[in-house]
Amino acid sequence: MIVKIFNKVGLKAYMYSFTFSLAVIFLINYCKHHKDWNINNIFEILILWIIFAFFTFFVSFLQSKKSSSKLSGTHLLTFPLVFLFFPNGPGLAFSKIVIGLILVYSEHIFIKALFSKSKNKYLFDLSIFISIIVLFNIALLIFYVFPIIVVFKQKLYNIKSLIAFLFPILLIPFIFYSLTAIVPYDLFGHANNTLNIQPWGCSDQTNGEWVWFVILTVSIYVTIFIRPKGNEQSSAFLFMTIWLYLSLFIGFLGLNLDQERWLLGFIPAAYFFGVFIENMKSDRLKNSVIFLAAIFMVIFKLLDFEIL
Repeated sequence: MIVKIFNKVGLKAYMYSFTFSLAVIFLINYCKHHKDWNINNIFEILILWIIFAFFTFFVSFLQSKKSSSKLSGTHLLTFPLVFLFFPNGPGLAFSKIVIGLILVYSEHIFIKALFSKSKNKYLFDLSIFISIIVLFNIALLIFYVFPIIVVFKQKLYNIKSLIAFLFPILLIPFIFYSLTAIVPYDLFGHANNTLNIQPWGCSDQTNGEWVWFVILTVSIYVTIFIRPKGNEQSSAFLFMTIWLYLSLFIGFLGLNLDQERWLLGFIPAAYFFGVFIENMKSDRLKNSVIFLAAIFMVIFKLLDFEIL
């Protein structure tokens, strides 16, 4: 029954997804603040819900733009479900919201750069977006691997392509630091310009992080053993795979991501969990996995925060 609602993207799927998202966010917020929960938490819940709903819609919209996309609404379900598994840190910062949105859109640009005739234009756009996220965290320099892949896969070995790739790397920091001379620096959020390595250690991790590793393990399994059909879908899969592994690299080293060391990997993890569900053979099995995962995580959250 659950899976049938999300077999295709439509108004009904969106309504159920947004309702489920609201329930998940309410549960997590209540668990974190149950000892001093008050009416002010409702505002925090609504803000996060709007942001989360927008992310979900944005991903769905970009998926619909793929010419080879067999659009399914599975991700409308897996995004809030996977959020239940996420080890909840201090909350979403402006910079992390911007980074997430830019990387989601960069996946769209990456595919355009590979399959459009205007390859240099999209290479330029991709380099601009990666240059913007690097302003927030110097560790995100490794995401320049995406325009580099475009250069090598499309054999763009000419001056025009070189300029399209390198010019944004110089232009964006120049514009940013010029603006900070005019407007308050804090307006752009907190930027990390130095690499502070805080390696992940087994001994001091929370129960929530160990549960999150279940989703990461499933995601890694999908990247190794499942192959999508269609050129655009394969390229999207490649982008998400690289994003996942780069986020794990940054997360395990703790490169300036504070307590939310795993947040960068949330979107690709939700994407791959959706692929995992879609590749199950029967609807009964899909429904069972989704239902049991949701029930398990609700009970786990209540126990972990000592509510039960």
